[in-house]
Amino acid sequence: MKSPATFPRNRKGFTLIELLTVIAIIGILAAVLFPGVQGVMKKAKQSAASTKLRNIAQSYITFNSGSKFIKDAAWNTSTAPTSATTLPQFAAVLALNAGLNSGEIWYVDADPANESASFPKQVLLGAAGAETIDPAFITPSATSGFQSWTTYTPTNKNLNEQVPLLWTRGLNVAGKWDTASGVWGAEGGHIAFGDAHVDWRSDTSTTENKFASKKTPGTTTASWTDAVTATTVKELKSK
Repeated sequence: MKSPATFPRNRKGFTLIELLTVIAIIGILAAVLFPGVQGVMKKAKQSAASTKLRNIAQSYITFNSGSKFIKDAAWNTSTAPTSATTLPQFAAVLALNAGLNSGEIWYVDADPANESASFPKQVLLGAAGAETIDPAFITPSATSGFQSWTTYTPTNKNLNEQVPLLWTRGLNVAGKWDTASGVWGAEGGHIAFGDAHVDWRSDTSTTENKFASKKTPGTTTASWTDAVTATTVKELKSK
């Protein structure tokens, strides 16, 4: 009978060289694949943001269907239900008159300003006839979030596919998105037009991205203030 020492020894585990080789391969694969994964995730977030903005534009068009528009005055549920001087009030008009009471639709999760925020669930609180705007929605903060869209008042009564209605926060009148305040930095942003279609534009200053000018018909403009037909343009922002 052979002694145990004469039997082949069973090999268990990996050598240090093998482990280091596997770790090196995983590191190389991660370095190659990670940027692509990040790009796909960013596109998905931008697509989700586009859907939110389109839903808001469609809601406004529903509200506007009766030849109504948002007036430039402070919102009040009983005396001025179709008036707004701030973005939260603009949202309140749509919540009260078009049924768009979702609070989260006004925020973009990928917005750097909202990294640790818990968004208000609703725009309006309270019983019918006595609604109030959620205080967390009125006063943006790092805790409750900063609304990610901008619009203007008074808004255009004659909605069409050439007139901008709402856009991603951070677009200045020169047609550039601000590096610090822009939702996507200076990379660009979404613009919802009066027929509810939404475009992604890196800017509005280059020839192919400019708006049709209402101030000077037959020309184009980088400035959204020249692209709307309101006599008095007042931008509604939350940050």
